Amino acid sequence: MVEFSTRRRVTVAMVTISFLLFGLIALGNLKVDLLPDLSYPTLTVRTEYVGAAPSEIETLISKPVEEAVGVVKGLRKLKSVS
Repeated sequence: MVEFSTRRRVTVAMVTISFLLFGLIALGNLKVDLLPDLSYPTLTVRTEYVGAAPSEIETLISKPVEEAVGVVKGLRKLKSVS
């Protein structure tokens, strides 16, 4: 190995330069995410009733939907937004 390196200096230099070049290209394409994308499985239910008062929508639609969805297995949080 030493004998080959001393006899073929240009070959060893070209191999070294090509390794450095490929390494720099790979480093440029390397993706680094400090905060990776996290997606939690969510379900959004939107209730509307045109022409009705907000209190009617809450009592007639939103509350029954919340009660029906509240019994879903594995549900961690149920949030009602007014």
